[in-house]
Amino acid sequence: MEQVSSPSPQGPRGEPPRPYLIVLSGPQFGEVFDLEPGEELLLGRSPEARICLQDEGVSRRHATIVAEPHGARLVDAGSANGTWVNGARVSEITLRDGTRFQLGARTTLKFVRSDDPEAEAQRRLTQGAFHEPLTGLYNRRHFLDRLSAELAASLRHGRPVALLLVDVDHLERVNEAHGHAAGDEALKMVAHVLRGAVRREDVVARYGGEEFAILARETGLTGARALAERIRRALERSRCAWSGQELAVTVSAGATAVAGVAQLEPADLGPQLLEAAGRALQRAKQGGGNAVFALTV
Repeated sequence: MEQVSSPSPQGPRGEPPRPYLIVLSGPQFGEVFDLEPGEELLLGRSPEARICLQDEGVSRRHATIVAEPHGARLVDAGSANGTWVNGARVSEITLRDGTRFQLGARTTLKFVRSDDPEAEAQRRLTQGAFHEPLTGLYNRRHFLDRLSAELAASLRHGRPVALLLVDVDHLERVNEAHGHAAGDEALKMVAHVLRGAVRREDVVARYGGEEFAILARETGLTGARALAERIRRALERSRCAWSGQELAVTVSAGATAVAGVAQLEPADLGPQLLEAAGRALQRAKQGGGNAVFALTV
């Protein structure tokens, strides 16, 4: 078995360092994936992959990785385009802290195993470029980048993809009654519910203000409507504490989907999908909110 050697870092006060992967190139540039020591994780495009990579050059079941006391064991799972380290294709290799490896033609990842403050600062900086600070969800820019990549894959392989826009109903009433800090707490509650409602491979972002966006892979209009309704019901039941009181909000959701067959290019289809979801959201809010409406592109 090949090995790439580098010094093994020590965490502060002798604590074991935390292992994780940072995406250095590819459609998910900047994302950070935590590794659980001793647990074998699948990397690939499959929805079953714990480290799900939206790169068409990556196989559905591309490789596995296990974090070990002094590194990580990376094993290629018979991928079509290979797993590469230092320009050489490998079937199995032990990664050390700082080792970079490539999956397919575009996605490069770096294995990091350190609790050093400088390494943690790099991790926070990387995450901050793609996440919105209040809720911790992806930001609008990253969402739009992922939307383009997902639509390209959808059209190439004939797979459906769904888009949901979720808007908090009457958030201004919470702000007026309790202050903007209470409104922020309500937004964090909504983000928490959204994260719990979707799969690992789906993308959830704060799209702007009190509006959130969800991108659901391999999901048609029926599935999108069901997801939107599940989110609506979950928020209807949810409460968050604020200054000794319970805050409650409802949401409206507009859902749309593309069946994976379209005459438009992904760059043109993206705006149309967003426009359709926006129209569906307006219809959902017409009766006062707390509703779902689904609309085809």
